[in-house]
Amino acid sequence: MRRLAALLAACLLLPAIAGAVATPAAKGGSVRALPDMPTPRAAHSASLLRDGTVLLAGGCHAQGCEEGISDDAVLFDPARGTFIAAGKLAQPRVGHRAIALRDGSVLLLGGWTPDGATALVERYDPATRRFSPHGRLLEARDGFSATALADGTILVAGGYAGAMQRIAAAERYDPRSGRSTAVGAMATPRMAHTATLLADGRVLVAGGSSASGRLLDRLELYDPATRRFTAAGTLNRARHKHAAVRVGDAVLLLGGAGPREYEAQYADSEVWREGRARTTPGPRMADARYKFLDGVVALGDGTALVAGSGRRLERLHADAWRLDPVAGDVGAELSFTTATRLADGRVLLAGGYDPRLQVSRQAWLFQP
Repeated sequence: MRRLAALLAACLLLPAIAGAVATPAAKGGSVRALPDMPTPRAAHSASLLRDGTVLLAGGCHAQGCEEGISDDAVLFDPARGTFIAAGKLAQPRVGHRAIALRDGSVLLLGGWTPDGATALVERYDPATRRFSPHGRLLEARDGFSATALADGTILVAGGYAGAMQRIAAAERYDPRSGRSTAVGAMATPRMAHTATLLADGRVLVAGGSSASGRLLDRLELYDPATRRFTAAGTLNRARHKHAAVRVGDAVLLLGGAGPREYEAQYADSEVWREGRARTTPGPRMADARYKFLDGVVALGDGTALVAGSGRRLERLHADAWRLDPVAGDVGAELSFTTATRLADGRVLLAGGYDPRLQVSRQAWLFQP
């Protein structure tokens, strides 16, 4: 549980329904339950495929989420509202990162395995529904970030490799060759941070915890042209296990937790804009949330769905920096839930674990 608690292990924005009554629920949308997944799953990955299905891979399926690391995957079919088996992973893993590639395949990078942090990268081929090894990272990592860059390479930064030792090293993995090359390290070792792709192709790294376990308020910018990180100001509040979304030229950082995370979870947010020494306050969420990195998803029109780590869902309206409630709830405060925007604008919510570390088989659909 301690390793998963260190895990870490995501961009923005559907119109208000024309002619709808201007109530909070109408502005926010609604959520409804789906049939359960075949097995419980938390701290997994969720990736939209070209055919409109969603690949849910790895994660954990046992109470505590440290034992019972999953080696399987399922596909969600939005047309039928059902889940079907999608093969076995090359390596069981939890807390990994997934990147959908331009060729329609999906990469799984790093994460925690029964043997510790892993450097293995594997690729899912939708045509064969099979996973196969696809190279290695330079360092085994858990609790790191992975960000797809404009040239098709993937920026992999921070995390830890073992004994909870945070690292500052970063690398760029090339899916075409299956090889990774080192880039300039971050100024500060960190894990459980966020890494947000900006409109100009740079990446904002925010928060996390340092090598000593201290929470970080420092922000850094990675420039693909120079392959280096530079200072980018400070947060008003040091935080880790938070979420982040890009809003135009700004980045909204939401929630997270303090050093004693089970006692201090945050409902506030803050806004980063380039050129300012410090962030400014953003809208306040109805629920304090943490461990919800993959529970914030862009809806495509200046709004975003905020889910995970709370019974209620909220919808961010970026033009007014306002959060509206969503009708219905998911019945439990589930951490490490995934939220995936479907081709028709709805959002699939899947899995997670509750405050007792019971892993869930439940899934839901958000309707804008």
